[in-house]
Amino acid sequence: MTDAFQQPQPVESGILRLLEPHGIGRLRTFPMGSVLYWQGDPVEHIIVVRHGAIKVSTLSRDGEIQTYGIVGAGRLLGANDYLLGSAHDSIAETLVDSELLLIPPDKFEAALAQDPLLSAAVMRELARVAHSMADRMRDLSFLDVQQRLKRSLVRLAREHGLTTPQGIRINLKITHEEIGALVSANRTTITACLNELKRQGYLWTEGRRLVIIPPEHMAIMDQLSQSVIDGDEEEAIRLARRALQVGVDPFKALDALTRGMRQVDRSYTRGEIELPDIVLAAFAMKNTLPIIEDEVRQQQQESGVVGTVAIGTVHGDIHDIGKTIVAMLLRSRGFRVIDLGMNVSTDDFVAAVRRLEPDILALSALTSITALEIGKVIQGLVDAGLRDCIKVIAGGGAVTETLARRVQADGYHATAGGALELAWRLCTW
Repeated sequence: MTDAFQQPQPVESGILRLLEPHGIGRLRTFPMGSVLYWQGDPVEHIIVVRHGAIKVSTLSRDGEIQTYGIVGAGRLLGANDYLLGSAHDSIAETLVDSELLLIPPDKFEAALAQDPLLSAAVMRELARVAHSMADRMRDLSFLDVQQRLKRSLVRLAREHGLTTPQGIRINLKITHEEIGALVSANRTTITACLNELKRQGYLWTEGRRLVIIPPEHMAIMDQLSQSVIDGDEEEAIRLARRALQVGVDPFKALDALTRGMRQVDRSYTRGEIELPDIVLAAFAMKNTLPIIEDEVRQQQQESGVVGTVAIGTVHGDIHDIGKTIVAMLLRSRGFRVIDLGMNVSTDDFVAAVRRLEPDILALSALTSITALEIGKVIQGLVDAGLRDCIKVIAGGGAVTETLARRVQADGYHATAGGALELAWRLCTW
């Protein structure tokens, strides 16, 4: 994390510092919710934010408000409109209690004429605002809502973030509607996107504040997912090592890998890619997993064995990525895991249960045809008189909760993390 994410403090440098010798303007404190000016109002003051957060919005002809920025300490309001000889083209409202320096426009212009350093600082600020607006236009043109949301959250963290040991807390009580206005999306869409980002480990909430992971971590996780999608094994391995080097949670790195693989599966289902693309993606993911698994093992707390899980992919199925991920997660939580491999027959599953006496048998199937093998394995346990001695859980791309209930499995979950929690409940409750 960099200094850009330390808690915002009253700014005494930059434009404010350069204005101080001129002795112009007066400091005023405005409570949260104060409208500083309306769109179309004449420019009565040039405003410099000393401390606080100001929402800047425009009102369209059809009455819709579009928010295009939340400016913080050190920022300038009204200067561009005044220098162009126009009225305010936006609405400015305080999101928090804010301390502002109000400068009469004529005195501000005189100070610019007298002080080259101040003039240069103001030009840089106006250029920064123009660059930020251009960035936002590119975002709206080329990025989807989820991508725009992540970029907006990073901008908010840079302006209004407080670094904590866990992440960067955005010190604004900002609503989903206000976030939606920043990225041109409705509240329902923003809520869904925020929930998805929470699920992926990019952010969480503390009260009404959003907390995001460091932007560097966010970028690495995105690139890690993309490397799997591209089937770039070398890049995936490099990024996994980089992620762990900068402190990315290994489980979040794992989520990034699996997210990329799920995207590959969806693209193949839609006919957008060919079978060789899936093979390359699978190799990239499979050969990157040991790097993350080593880190998980190093972090594992020695707290005794929770239980023993025998895990395998059913007969006819040679897919093992999902099984490998579940096995890794189980080990990280203190389970003893016996990996029976791929394409395991019913007889071999039954023999393993009899010989090894595990607490749980975990069965994986990726295709609809091989999913039927799960029922055969459970029936094999019944015929061998072993069914009452073991809990059976099922998962994989082709397995559903309905199928799991029909074959009388003891549990099912669609995700690796859910399978871990299911195994934990079965062994500890």
